[in-house]
Amino acid sequence: MERTDVVVIGGGIIGCAVAAILATRGARVILVEATEIGAGASGRNLGAIQHPFDPVLAPLHRESLERYHALAAASDGAFAIGTEPAGLLLVTGDADAAARQVRRMAAAVPELAPELVTPEAMTLIEPSLAPGLSAVRLATGHPIPPVAATEAWATLAHERGARLQVGVGTARPVVEHGRAIGVRFDDGTRIGADRVVVAAGPWSPALVDPAGLWRPIVATWGVTLQLRLGGAAPRHIVEEDEVDAVNRAAAATSRAAHHAEEEPPSLFSVASAGGVSTLGSTFLPVEPDPARIEPLLLRRAAAFLPAVAEAEVVGRRVCARPQSVDGRPFIGELPGIEGLHVCAGHGPWGISTGPASAAIVARAILDGTVPPPELAAARVIAPG
Repeated sequence: MERTDVVVIGGGIIGCAVAAILATRGARVILVEATEIGAGASGRNLGAIQHPFDPVLAPLHRESLERYHALAAASDGAFAIGTEPAGLLLVTGDADAAARQVRRMAAAVPELAPELVTPEAMTLIEPSLAPGLSAVRLATGHPIPPVAATEAWATLAHERGARLQVGVGTARPVVEHGRAIGVRFDDGTRIGADRVVVAAGPWSPALVDPAGLWRPIVATWGVTLQLRLGGAAPRHIVEEDEVDAVNRAAAATSRAAHHAEEEPPSLFSVASAGGVSTLGSTFLPVEPDPARIEPLLLRRAAAFLPAVAEAEVVGRRVCARPQSVDGRPFIGELPGIEGLHVCAGHGPWGISTGPASAAIVARAILDGTVPPPELAAARVIAPG
């Protein structure tokens, strides 16, 4: 049986960053991915690195942003990120609500320099948006092609000596006498390891605990459309002013539960990079048919961005977000199982906070540090 220091399960943004950081520090790492790099939410997201509006997650975002800039500097042009944020507009048709939101944001995240954008000002800064919209403008938001960051971390991991086994099917941790000793594939082959990191998004709980006792992360399904808007593509990242309110498993799924199946809820958001604008998004408890969701997204988005009605649709994507019960990821070693680590549950903030989360795991493995208690995997009942 082949042996290594660490096996990482999952080729999303978290798994690839974990592998890259560990390998950079000299660990022998094998990353195993069932299908392809960025197959889940890491490759099908909106395409925006932005502040998560959570004081616990904010430091992760700041560190992740620093790591992205370092990644861009090392990628020889394969991955790029702007030195300054494009800006985020939280739009609404209610001017009074926008003014109240500015005051709330000024108290909660003053570092984002919240400012009110009136309908008159909107015609100057984003003329393609529908008339009559107000917004809160925030100094955050770096648009990137959705899978670009994940591929860049995978490339860095490979360059630093990690081995990437992609398209190998499901790998499951092997636990004996309370300790993780490697992973096993469906065909019975195994890789031995001193540590196993499960970074498989919403599928992580089933791998960590097949008995079903540890389920703090569920899937919330999102559908996005890729459009060519040409000159009508907004310069800012634009989101309906409710997006940050759905980063809870209960909130995300209860919205859908109270709507008829043919009219599931959605929230308008759009980010443009590389000539393509990604339009979203839904927060649904079961996997939807994207062909059925497409006209709904287009119709609702056109109320904010009229050019959507005439835009060319060049892609449709569906993915399961790893939505945690409290909106924060679960990071670190599982109590009672030595050597088994998890890093999952980032919801919509995986791209924005993932590299720093990966660094927490790497430090725990190599330095013996303990994750912050509000992010630790042990903050919920452990498996068994």
